Amino acid sequence: MKPDNLKYFSIAILIALAGLEQSCESDARTSTRIPPVIKKGKEQWQKDALLSLTELINRGIDSDVNYFKRARIYFEREQYAEALDDINESIYEQDNVSEYFLLRGKINRELGNIDNALEDAQRAEALQQSSPELYVLLADILQAKNRFGEAAGYLNQALRMAPYDGSAYYVKGMLQAKQGDSLASLSSLNYAMNVNPRLLRAYEQGTIINLKLKNTAEALAINEKALNRFPERASLFYGRGEILNALAQPDTALIFYQKALAIQPDYDEALNALATVAMQQRAYPAAIPALKKLLRKKPQSKELNNMLGYAYEKSGELDLAKTYYTTSLTIAPGDQDARYGMYRIRKIESEGLYPSYYPEENTRDGYKLLDTSRVKINIIQPRGTTNIRVDSSRKAKIE
Repeated sequence: MKPDNLKYFSIAILIALAGLEQSCESDARTSTRIPPVIKKGKEQWQKDALLSLTELINRGIDSDVNYFKRARIYFEREQYAEALDDINESIYEQDNVSEYFLLRGKINRELGNIDNALEDAQRAEALQQSSPELYVLLADILQAKNRFGEAAGYLNQALRMAPYDGSAYYVKGMLQAKQGDSLASLSSLNYAMNVNPRLLRAYEQGTIINLKLKNTAEALAINEKALNRFPERASLFYGRGEILNALAQPDTALIFYQKALAIQPDYDEALNALATVAMQQRAYPAAIPALKKLLRKKPQSKELNNMLGYAYEKSGELDLAKTYYTTSLTIAPGDQDARYGMYRIRKIESEGLYPSYYPEENTRDGYKLLDTSRVKINIIQPRGTTNIRVDSSRKAKIE
């Protein structure tokens, strides 16, 4: 190659390399200096927020506010015990913030602590809280305490401020149900479920009301929808068992009662239902554990003692059966069920002590044969004849 051509060729290569270097720098800037935005899901955001809030709390920075924020996240995640611990810390440090008492009232309502929830809600109201959220909470608590007039007053205030709030329609549906208007109640509860799909109590009450109205198909549909959203809720498995029991499928109902108890072992309604249906189906081994748990809570119940005695009797464990029947008779000496149970056991235990009058070999085709060596047989004599004379006074012959 000539020197001039070589010179031009080298210049062209340098220009190309400079362009490539500039392109690489541009790509480097876009990939490192401006990273792509990664959107976080709600669950991941909550996890990151909990970690950050925990770090701030450990460092003692704005403890009451950060406890409150963490409690609110726990509440949304339905971790009510953790939420209650955190909001108690917030109130311990600042006991004059209405939002803290409002949140604790909501947590106590979910935990079933109705009196504590009412006290917190009233404290929030006294601290100048006037949100529809508070009024819905007060209305919900008061309807649960059967104070319908006060509940309706707060509900009306909430609906004026937030006319499409799902929780408000849940309370409205509950008030309508307790006033006997089941159809209007179902309409309100269905609206509440559609607006707020996370409102568990709306599903539960909708299932209960439909069952009372014998609308088993609607009850089953609501329960199915609820289980898809809340797969770890014991009350929903119990509700499915009730529906199946109403549909005359007790064997399948037993399975769902057991699922409810696997999640919540001390669930009284599920324990009662399991024991009752198992006894009806003669599945005594399945009934015994549930009855024993119930008896630990009510040791003076003669009914539970009798049911356990009967279950053990039918399972062939007569000594245990006698123990429970005896306890029942101690509680109520005249109880007929326990007395009959003891009579049946004594009868079973006495079998075999005395030989049968008729030995087994003296039977044929299920009929007992007569032992002529033990029985005296008198031969029947033929009947005699009597001649009746003619009645001479009446001149008549009597035959």
